[in-house]
Amino acid sequence: MNMLDSFLLAARPLTKRRFALSLATVLVTLVVVGALAAQNNSVERVALAPAKVQRPISLRDRLVVGLQARLKTEVAFVELVALRVRTGDLPQRIVDETFFWARARGGALRNGRTRRPIIYFRPAMTARAKKLGVAI
Repeated sequence: MNMLDSFLLAARPLTKRRFALSLATVLVTLVVVGALAAQNNSVERVALAPAKVQRPISLRDRLVVGLQARLKTEVAFVELVALRVRTGDLPQRIVDETFFWARARGGALRNGRTRRPIIYFRPAMTARAKKLGVAI
């Protein structure tokens, strides 16, 4: 008797009960993994300051809204970019160019759906800042 024959003899037939238990185990595992992933990168409600005639919208708020940043890590990245612009480490012109490029790229349909511009902005801004010697 070879290994395949011994495996086939040891394998039990798949009953409705065993199938239901296996399916329940897989579903519970997926829910737990999804909950852990969501807990790590959860969507947060972003506080935005209203713009007024005397005070235009801030760079941070423009980036958060325009790039559709929703995750904590995305908002933190946008805040870091705005801080680098405020301190003068990063030229606003570079940030604006990357912002408008990411918005145009994010608005295009890909496989029947659009993607949020932050997905394109983050790696592009990191690469451009690296060329300037600025760590983001």
